Amino acid sequence: MVDTTIPTRTSGHNQLQSLKEQLRSVTSFPAQVKTDSRLPAGTNVSDWLAAQPFETKVLWSDRESSDTVVGAGLARRLVADSSQNMDDVVLQCRQILADSTDLRFYGGFSFRRDEHVQSRKWRPFRHAQFVLPRFTHDGTTLSCTVMDEKDFEQAEQDIDSLETSVTSLSPSPKLVQRVDLPSKADWQANIEDAIELFESEIVEKVVLARRADFTFDRPLSPIRLVQRLMAATTACYHFCFQLDHGTAFVGATPERLIKRHGSRLLSEVVAGTRPRGLTESEDRRLAQELLSSAKDQLEHDIVRKSIRQRLHKYVNALEVDSQASLLKLARKQHLYSGVRATLKDGVSDGELLERLHPTPAVGGYPTENALAEIARIEQFDRGWYAAPIGWITSDAAEFAVAIRSGLVSDRELSLYSGAGIVPGSKADEEWCEIEHKIRDFLDVMQTS
Repeated sequence: MVDTTIPTRTSGHNQLQSLKEQLRSVTSFPAQVKTDSRLPAGTNVSDWLAAQPFETKVLWSDRESSDTVVGAGLARRLVADSSQNMDDVVLQCRQILADSTDLRFYGGFSFRRDEHVQSRKWRPFRHAQFVLPRFTHDGTTLSCTVMDEKDFEQAEQDIDSLETSVTSLSPSPKLVQRVDLPSKADWQANIEDAIELFESEIVEKVVLARRADFTFDRPLSPIRLVQRLMAATTACYHFCFQLDHGTAFVGATPERLIKRHGSRLLSEVVAGTRPRGLTESEDRRLAQELLSSAKDQLEHDIVRKSIRQRLHKYVNALEVDSQASLLKLARKQHLYSGVRATLKDGVSDGELLERLHPTPAVGGYPTENALAEIARIEQFDRGWYAAPIGWITSDAAEFAVAIRSGLVSDRELSLYSGAGIVPGSKADEEWCEIEHKIRDFLDVMQTS
């Protein structure tokens, strides 16, 4: 693994020439070469990403810091179908990475892991897909990855294609049409259907989702959309996976599934929602309402119990917050419980993903029954919505749950969000909760 950084600031032309010169000195693979690449004042890495001509683009922003990494172009792609489990996919990524700790695969899985026909909208994403970008940029350093000797020529061609002229945020397109699936009347029927499941004791909780399709007057820029979300939403993972030209999965999710380094594992329970108040007193009232809500506490407890049960045999020590606290975001607040564990030797990240996905926060409980009812009731393909998305290195991994997300396809934006349905749920209240969850997207789209 070659990791070479040129510490001096250079012009765009010199940066590209520097990468080429370093590539010629590479003798072991996979290799990554780097050059200093400070962006002009008033621009950032998402501006740089938006300017690049490549079909494949990714953006990942950490929830707990301002660190954002973007990737453009493709050094390697790994695609899997439903016959391959998550553990197989993670292992294949690690085999490609070897011991190269600086290289990251970015990608995700579909919500459903069984054999099913994917909708046209989600077909480019497949059941699982991970990409190793040709170029990554973190705001100060531009890196280029080459996989083997046969990859040199393509890498040099990709360097020649890099755009060094970067522009800032552009105006948003205008909304032309909105269509809800299901309609409000059908949503009422779906909730009534779910209530009957509780009465017959088939499930204790089921998470039902809605899709809202928006059409605009001109094509959307997924990168620009995420850029606006980053400015408007705090304490979230922000992401963009553009794996096909004109089609991208984007979002701002507050929910971590796993973060693992060595034997240390972090996970969490995020279930139960209220908006933030417009004043301090209103915010306190809504927070107290959430903390004292029997319905929301029940929903949260079901997820917390499930996490304990699923992790039990994989850990030497497990600590789950016994009482929910508040996770306060810019416009929403959630019931939150932290999960901390020390893993047993030999437990893989793929095993953890298989064990934890889907949590009752996005599927329901018991899981098998809830998933069967979701497949029966919902009228659309969830695709990667509410599924694990994240990154993999040779010795670590982090995955979030892809809620608060949308699929961009040319002039269309399909927004996905769900509500946990338990005994006591009311259709109108759950409809309004989902409207509030997708509000972040609608507000940033209306910003010129």
